[in-house]
Formats: sequence, structure tokens, C-alpha cells
Amino acid sequence: MRTITEIRRTNGSKSAREKLLSVASDLFYNKGIRAVGVEEIVATAGVAKISLYRSFRSKDDLIVAYLESNNEAYWKEIDAICSPHEGDPRAKLHALLNYVAQRTTKPGYRGCPYISYCGEFPDHSHPGHSVAEANKREWRGRLLRIAEEIGACEPKQLADGLMLLIEGAYALSQTLTGKGAPGRVIVWAAEALVENQTAGRRRP
Repeated sequence: MRTITEIRRTNGSKSAREKLLSVASDLFYNKGIRAVGVEEIVATAGVAKISLYRSFRSKDDLIVAYLESNNEAYWKEIDAICSPHEGDPRAKLHALLNYVAQRTTKPGYRGCPYISYCGEFPDHSHPGHSVAEANKREWRGRLLRIAEEIGACEPKQLADGLMLLIEGAYALSQTLTGKGAPGRVIVWAAEALVENQTAGRRRP
């Protein structure tokens, strides 16, 4: 987690809105959304409280902006991982799952922000749920396309199995941590699923 001095130094040349979103994102992710109040956000950002409400109508709007910003950055990172492997779905899947394995067993990793958000805001009427759901649906869609490209006998089944592995790695990262965590075997587990599907065997 960054110190207040580091956050302020990083945000020195940004607009008030950019500063607030950057600071809120860091605090929300590391401390939890409900644990962080607007007073802490504006104090850490070094801006007046009125600047927050000029940029965001409410804390809920700031939460949605945090989730949307994270989602955009996340898929850019995923696209960068996938792009060298276009035309080779197995290599693409291997690269994606290696990324998840490394990410979820990294010291200090705070877990999936969407899982954390949904744990704090179980009411689906909260506006952030649409962003969290969109993130997971995008994952599922990408995995389905990979499963189809691989030639799985049941692509939807394979995609959902891979999705469960990924989400399980994200969830377990907060309870069983470090290099010995179960998330490290996600590539092996996925390869077993792919082999099952591409060999034409169907589960009963």
C-alpha cells in the first residue's frame, strides 16, 4: 500500500477529479470501500471537500468510477497478455492462466476488487453491481471464445469450468496465500479440463 506522501507525489500534476479517483481507488482497494470515508479521501488527495462533490455527485458515484476505471485498466492488461498469442488459443489460455496464478499468489495481493465490492454491497440495486457483473460476463465470454477456438466438444462447459478455476483462485488468494497457495496449480487444472474436452469425452 502506498503512503500518503507517495500518493500525493504521484498525483501532483493531475486534475482534482483524477487525484480523487486515484486516491479513492488506492484506499478502496487496500482498506475496503465502506471503511474509507470522503474525509479521508479528500485529505489524502490534498483537495477541498467541495472538489469531490463537483467531480462526483456522491460516494456511490465515486465507487462506480473506481470500478469502471479498474475494469478498463484490467482489460487493457489482459489484451496485452493475449495479443502475442492470436491464432494460438492454447497458448493464449496458458498465458492468461499463468497471469492469474502469478497475480493471486503474489505477496500483498488484495484480491479481486469485484468480489470484494460484492461482499461489501450485497444489494444488487447498488449501481456498482452492473460494473462487477459486466467484468465477470466479459471473462466468461472470452473464455467461451477460447474454448470454441480450441475445439472443445462442449465449449460452454469448458468455459464455465475455466471460469470457476479463475474465480476460485481469486477468492482463495485472501485465505490461502503465498507461493504454496492452491492458485499456483491453476494451469495444470485447466490443462486437464482442456484435455478432457478436446479428447471428445463428455462428463456424465
